[in-house]
Amino acid sequence: MIKFGQPHRHFFSCDSTNDAAKNWSLNAESPASSGALVTADFQKQGRGQRGHCWQAETGQSALMSLVYHLPPNTDAAQLGLVTALAIAEGLATLGVSPKIKWPNDLLLDGKKVGGILVEVAGKVAVLGIGINVSQTEFPGSEAFAYPPTSLRLAAGREQSVESVVEAVNEALSLAEERWRREGFALIVERCRGRLAVGATVRQGEVIAELVGLADNGAAAVYLPDGTFTEWTTVG
Repeated sequence: MIKFGQPHRHFFSCDSTNDAAKNWSLNAESPASSGALVTADFQKQGRGQRGHCWQAETGQSALMSLVYHLPPNTDAAQLGLVTALAIAEGLATLGVSPKIKWPNDLLLDGKKVGGILVEVAGKVAVLGIGINVSQTEFPGSEAFAYPPTSLRLAAGREQSVESVVEAVNEALSLAEERWRREGFALIVERCRGRLAVGATVRQGEVIAELVGLADNGAAAVYLPDGTFTEWTTVG
């Protein structure tokens, strides 16, 4: 079993933990192995889906990226749900019950507590994860369809960033092992149990209602014209 979180490099500040992890994996003298972790107290250029910027004050969020060397015959497109499930199950050990909003968000009480950005280059994937931990306010949050929240606000008690990182690493180690041993169908079924059914999702300019997951991990959605379809990618 891959032990995610080892080895570990931490930065007080960096441009992006995903970039730092990718650079580490490409280091000619000592490349990062599967499970290697990069964390930071602050990101200058943290990225989200569709080029959005992930912003967090120093030390208030779990900002982490993990290196994963793809085994032979691995479908990298499945990594998003594997990672989302691991985050949801890891946070559940801390007393909250997040929902997965396909393809890359985690919600608590209908508000966004975390996000995922999986980047694949050749045979190496970087699993970027951001989780709001100790924030008590989010100025300007009313502009978002899913305003942000934090574990502190949702659970009503303080959590340490270190405990969140540890919980996610442990859950990701277990989820990856189940995925490799028992297949993607198990991951999809467990994700269905934590899916944010009824959430608004977007593909390009089209907005739809999330109603389920197909066996291949695609989103089953209800379109504005009253029809149902499946989305395999997000634009």
